[in-house]
Amino acid sequence: MPVTPSPDDLANRITALERQVDELARGTLSNAVISSGGIQIRDLGGIQLTDQDGQTVFFVGGLGGRMARPDLTPQPITAISDDRGKWRITVLDDNPAAKGYRQYVAIWDYSGNIILGDDVDSGSGLARPYIPHTVTRARYYDWPGSTSGDWEAVETARFNRQHPYLDARILCTTDNPDTLGEVRLREEPSGVTFATEPVAFQQELKSWRVPAPGVFNETRGVHLEVRRTAGTGNVRATFAYVYGVQS
Repeated sequence: MPVTPSPDDLANRITALERQVDELARGTLSNAVISSGGIQIRDLGGIQLTDQDGQTVFFVGGLGGRMARPDLTPQPITAISDDRGKWRITVLDDNPAAKGYRQYVAIWDYSGNIILGDDVDSGSGLARPYIPHTVTRARYYDWPGSTSGDWEAVETARFNRQHPYLDARILCTTDNPDTLGEVRLREEPSGVTFATEPVAFQQELKSWRVPAPGVFNETRGVHLEVRRTAGTGNVRATFAYVYGVQS
């Protein structure tokens, strides 16, 4: 026959439950697994990861103060920092009160300089790094040339291999209508030929995408070579530009 609990038993149970609730409130969640459903944090609440030194190494959430949006509401940001607490990867606008509020993606170097970022003011392309543009002589008769029937290097593109392919643009022509020739790219020191094209008395821009020789971070060179196959004039060619590209 069931025993009716006494008031003392009920009081003891309530006290035990209160103690357990207090322990849960003071406890730290560890080794938690969420199998489905995910976590939703509302109203720009955040997630902050700190190391043993108290440095924030990861933060997702809202920031106010000088980082607030123009309407003075907290700006939602994402920041990954190193063990000094210094930003290394961010999505934010570090000066939201100037030039209109737009968040950009940035990678920061060890000294706090942005080395890679998108240009949010224009809406496309890079803000950093700055990339130099090439300069080519406008008059074709100033381009380097050769009258040799054997292959002769007239220019060399040297590069530090960072990309798996090279995209090369070549300007070429001959001096007169009776002169014909060929142009090609040849890698040094292996001597591998990547591309060969005919050249006539017509200014042409030839485009080649070829595998970049060597291995990552190795300095290599590609010769631009020409030879004459007919006529009396020069066969001329010059690099319009060469740059590394992805696969």
